Amino acid sequence: MRFSEIQRKEVIDASKGSFLGYVQDATIDIDSGKVESLHISGGDRALFFDSKKSDLKKVRLADISIIGKDIVLVRKKEREE
Repeated sequence: MRFSEIQRKEVIDASKGSFLGYVQDATIDIDSGKVESLHISGGDRALFFDSKKSDLKKVRLADISIIGKDIVLVRKKEREE
């Protein structure tokens, strides 16, 4: 899947059913070339193209349940210690 296919998709918290924002960018590991996390814009649906850097949230790729046709579902996984 290309990153351009998931950009600007709605991101939903699966456990609460709440809207988190839109996929704007990603953090990529330079050595492996793999995506580490997605950057999610603030929840303002009308102005998501004008989001500020301070409004961005990072979601680890491991916390993403599903990337669907229209949305990305996030369910925070419990970390093993």
